[in-house]
Amino acid sequence: MSKEIYVALIDSGCSFETYEKIAIDVENNEIKIEKQKDINFEHGNVIGNIIRDKNINIYDIQVFDKNLSTTPNHIFGALNYLKDKKVDVISMSLGLKTNYKEIEELINEFIKKGVVIVSSFPRRGEDLVYPASYSGVIKVTSEGMCKDDKVVVLEKEKLFFGANPFSSVKNVAGSSVAVAKFTKEFCFYLKKGLKKEEILEEFSKRIVNEPK
Repeated sequence: MSKEIYVALIDSGCSFETYEKIAIDVENNEIKIEKQKDINFEHGNVIGNIIRDKNINIYDIQVFDKNLSTTPNHIFGALNYLKDKKVDVISMSLGLKTNYKEIEELINEFIKKGVVIVSSFPRRGEDLVYPASYSGVIKVTSEGMCKDDKVVVLEKEKLFFGANPFSSVKNVAGSSVAVAKFTKEFCFYLKKGLKKEEILEEFSKRIVNEPK
């Protein structure tokens, strides 16, 4: 029997029905939990549609504003909201260039509780991007060598994986899509009852063969 899995999607919001919907709003540095605003971007819909499946319950958390930008306060607010929720996976197709200790501390709390954190990382990993660069966070990037939606390992010890970066919407592609495809396949195995370590071991058997 397939297990019920709870996934938090921190993104621009989904126009389709989900397990729960909220928006994070920040006014004068005060973080507020609000109803979602109009969905003006395809990003969240594309990412959400990749992840959604039977027995997948999505916390749809809108953190991007009308200019498709976000702030550390928005991300902190989303993570803080999830602290007392039943959640198995937190999927973030986003990244910050600066390390914020408050976000790092929350991420560490989730990891200690067994929550899987998945976040996007630059293709070649030249720069530090957060939360992907935190210890224990699964880093996912674009891997054009993937001809299907199967996840592959890039550096197992660093929890660095790759996935096909293309979606059905032309202007939504790259590591954002790769993170969603990782989350989808990871949850496929979670529903079967596999543990995190077993799933990552399965993914780690798949190595991309670079063209000669």
